[in-house]
Amino acid sequence: MAPKGISSCFEKLLLNPLPAATGRPLTGVLKLREETCSSRCTEQCAGSNSSSPQAAASHPPPARHLPGALPFPAGREAAGNAAASGAGGSEAARSCPPGRAASTRPSPFRDALRETAAGGTARRVCAAQRNGARGAAEGSRYVLTSPRSLEACARCAVRPVELLPRALGELLREAPGRSMRVAAGLYEAYERERRRKLQQCRDERDRIIREEKRRILAPLGSLPPSPAARLAPRAAPAAAAPRPPGEARPAAGARAKTKSHSLDSLQKRRDGAWGKTSSESGASSSYSGESLRERGKGRPRERAAAAATSLLGRSFSLGDLSHSPQTAQRVERIVREVKRKKGLKEVPERDKKIAALMLAKHQEASILREQRQAAHLQWDSQRRLAEQRKEQEEKEKQRALAQGQRLWECQVEKRRGRLSQEQHEAALLKQKQRLVCEERWREQAEKQERLRREKLERAIQEDKQKKLHQEHNLKAKEDIKKEHREREEQLLQEKLSTAAQKRLRKEVQLQKEKKLLNQTEKLKHEALLKELAKQEAEEKEMLKASLEMSLTKAQENYEQLMERRNQELREKARREEMQIQRAKLAAERKEREQKEHLAALAKETERKLQHAAQVAEEVVQEKARKVVMSRLEKEKVQKMNKQKVEQYEDLRRREILLSIERKLERSEQIFKEKKTVLENARSVARASFHVREKVREETNTRTFDKMALEAELHANLDKK
Repeated sequence: MAPKGISSCFEKLLLNPLPAATGRPLTGVLKLREETCSSRCTEQCAGSNSSSPQAAASHPPPARHLPGALPFPAGREAAGNAAASGAGGSEAARSCPPGRAASTRPSPFRDALRETAAGGTARRVCAAQRNGARGAAEGSRYVLTSPRSLEACARCAVRPVELLPRALGELLREAPGRSMRVAAGLYEAYERERRRKLQQCRDERDRIIREEKRRILAPLGSLPPSPAARLAPRAAPAAAAPRPPGEARPAAGARAKTKSHSLDSLQKRRDGAWGKTSSESGASSSYSGESLRERGKGRPRERAAAAATSLLGRSFSLGDLSHSPQTAQRVERIVREVKRKKGLKEVPERDKKIAALMLAKHQEASILREQRQAAHLQWDSQRRLAEQRKEQEEKEKQRALAQGQRLWECQVEKRRGRLSQEQHEAALLKQKQRLVCEERWREQAEKQERLRREKLERAIQEDKQKKLHQEHNLKAKEDIKKEHREREEQLLQEKLSTAAQKRLRKEVQLQKEKKLLNQTEKLKHEALLKELAKQEAEEKEMLKASLEMSLTKAQENYEQLMERRNQELREKARREEMQIQRAKLAAERKEREQKEHLAALAKETERKLQHAAQVAEEVVQEKARKVVMSRLEKEKVQKMNKQKVEQYEDLRRREILLSIERKLERSEQIFKEKKTVLENARSVARASFHVREKVREETNTRTFDKMALEAELHANLDKK
């Protein structure tokens, strides 16, 4: 079943008057929005019990977007959808003609065909009737075009993309060397051609709507007396009366929802008589009705197919075909044969429904193959026309590009002449400037020569004055150096005396500290060891630092005095060496005393360690004795616990054996019951398998007509 309405944004573009030529692209295009109905489609394909048109209309198939969705200005559904709302399913089926697999040029129509043909009968085109008026789709560039608009484009051999307005910037980007005047002329020519094609498609669409009205209303008088026949006199005047676009659609939509035998059911019967389905057909409506009936007159096989479809209630939907009397008779015959040949008792109702669906799908597939073959031929002619038109457009573009290239070359030549003249004038000006600069350079050279001579004379006089001044300064410096040497000698003597006093004070202080340390050693030996080591390190560092400081200072003084007075520095160096030797002797003596003291301390600590080891050994022996006693007690407790655990495990083992015996008895009983159930299920499965195999044998026949059609199709494809 097809949806009651499809978005007709493209229809509004074809119906509304042309806008003024403002040079701006049309705005307000809408985005395609998908609405899926997968659960309802599954119910229909599984063979739901509701076979009436009303039930089928209430369960639309899942939505699927066409891959070649074409951009057009969004708008309201145009007039004519109200009268043809029942035929909306057939429009959706006719919107995308089939395309060849080996296409030479990309086309949205062929893309749509591939998707429709690959999906088979389970795929449907479904779109919301109001998807063009949703706020979420505003500002988008793409929208699903309506079937009538696509059919109008196909009849006029116009691609829907050619109806879109283009900006002037796009034409400039296609050919960068084109001038604005040429681009504006091309833009005006493109707009005139686009408006002409748009008006042509609008007229063709109006003609399609009128044809659909006549097709829907024509067979009303020939229908048998039924609820549909009783409702037809009321539906025909409503559809034929001239109404505004805003009034026609709601009335038709209300009748389609409330009455099952409305124009929708009439259109389905009419489409069934023509061999046209509402969801699987990929060809446009211009090739679906009368063309197939005319071809059916010349081919016996097509006449037989038309007769078979008329016997099935003039409907090619899966629901109607699977519930038709002919399909039911064939299914019953197959079931009887399977029961007779295989000796089976019963076939489930579900398998019968599946067999009916397989037969109905085979009938639909055969009809679709014939329709696609006819659509292939028509679309080939349209493709050739489109290619010729595109070649002509390319030639026009090339001519415009050549004209723009010539204009650009003229402008370049003029610019080159102007640049050469400017360069000549600039060269003359530079020559004049160069002569002026040369005169200035000569004047400056003479001036610089005079200045150089004057500078030489001044430099000679300044050198003489500098020599006199330097001699005077040397004498003054020698006097200053003498005074400085005397001051340094006094400072050195003062420093040596202060250093000797400091060393004496430190020795006295060290003796006092040794006395205090000897008194505290008797109380706390361990703390005294740490403090002694620390004090020794500090004393060594202090001695080393003092010696190093005195050495560095003496060396610095020695170097300074060597420069000024070598003889005095040698005498001072000898005195300093004597002092250093005395300091070294004192340091060695002090170090020997410290070593003796450390040896005494080491002996005392060794004695204490021996005593501590003896005490620790006694403590360890006591602990080992206690551990042995506790281990013996734990072994006794462990033996008692082990006996208890063994008794509990014996009881548990007996209980497990009893439960295993009970479970074995229960599993044997369940196995017997399962075996009987499996045997019954296998018999039912064998019956369903044989029924399906019988249906496949009947449907997969390769007749001579099929082989002839396939050969003709392959020959046409090879030619292209």
